[in-house]
Amino acid sequence: MDARRGPVDRTSLSWQRTAAHSALVALVAAATALQLGEPLVGIIAAALAMAALLIGATTPRVRRSTAEHRDPWALMVRTLLVLLASSVVALMLIASVALDG
Repeated sequence: MDARRGPVDRTSLSWQRTAAHSALVALVAAATALQLGEPLVGIIAAALAMAALLIGATTPRVRRSTAEHRDPWALMVRTLLVLLASSVVALMLIASVALDG
């Protein structure tokens, strides 16, 4: 195993874990919306959370054969998309609770 590959692999795994955790938080927010009696918000939130989970779980093909091609930008962009979807889910939940309350 190439010792120079280790830091890039750890970075890639870190971005994947961040995306997975964010998507799981969105799923919990969707379940919370359903438990609070907000079915429309819950269904939309669940769809966004599942899309976020799919985006976060799929790994883009990264060429790592040489040191100059080790670039985690694709994973960073995917993680950003997941975080944005999770933020939308959380904001939808907060808005629905605030408007009902």
